[in-house]
Amino acid sequence: MRISFNIEKLVPRFILNDKNGYALAKAIERAFQLVAEGAQYGIDILQDPYKMPEWRLDELAGELGCLYDYNGTIDQKRYWIINATYLYSVYGTPQAIYNFLEGYFQTVQVEENWEYGGEPFHFRVTVSGGNYDADVIAWAQKAISNVKNVRSILDNVTIDNSSEIIISADMDWFDVEYYRAAEDEITGTQDMQEWDLPVTVAKVDEAKTDEGVAG
Repeated sequence: MRISFNIEKLVPRFILNDKNGYALAKAIERAFQLVAEGAQYGIDILQDPYKMPEWRLDELAGELGCLYDYNGTIDQKRYWIINATYLYSVYGTPQAIYNFLEGYFQTVQVEENWEYGGEPFHFRVTVSGGNYDADVIAWAQKAISNVKNVRSILDNVTIDNSSEIIISADMDWFDVEYYRAAEDEITGTQDMQEWDLPVTVAKVDEAKTDEGVAG
C-alpha cells in the first residue's frame, strides 16, 4: 500500500510561499512519509501473509500450530498459512489430503475402500508428477497421517510415473530414461535406470514405417 502524506494541508500558506520554508516543509513531509511506510512494512510482516518474508511464515506456522513443511517452497508455505483455518476445518476428510498434497504433486487421487474393494475404513492414495524426494515423501506420509479421519487406515501411497522415449534419426545413440513404478508401500526412494542403447538410422526408419513411431 502506498502511503500519501501532504504537508501543505498543515503548513500556513505564507511559509510555503517562501522557498526556504517550502523546502523545509517538503523535507518534513518526506520524513513523515518514510516513517509511515516503515510502520506499514512492519505491520505487513506481522499480519499480512501475502507480504510476509519466509522467516515470518515459518514463525507464524509455529504460532498457529498448523500442519506445515518447513522445507517447502515459499509459495507452498504462504498457501498453508493463508488457508490455515480452512485447512483445519476439513481435517478428517479426503479433501484435506488433496489440499495438503496438491502443492507437491500435479495430481492426487484418494480412493476409499468401496472404490477398490478394500477393507472397511481403509483408503489409498495415488500421486503423480511434480519434483519430489525422500523428504517430500516423508512429509506427505506425515500429512496424510495427521489430516485423515482417526478411524481411517491408509493402505498405501503409490507414485504413478510414465516413461518417455526420444528417438532421433540422425544419431547413432539414443537415451532411454525409465522410471520404475514405486512399490505399494513408499520407501522414500525411487529407482531410476538410464541406458545408452545403440540404434542405426535404418532401424529407426523401419520402426517409423512399421510401428508408427514418431521421430
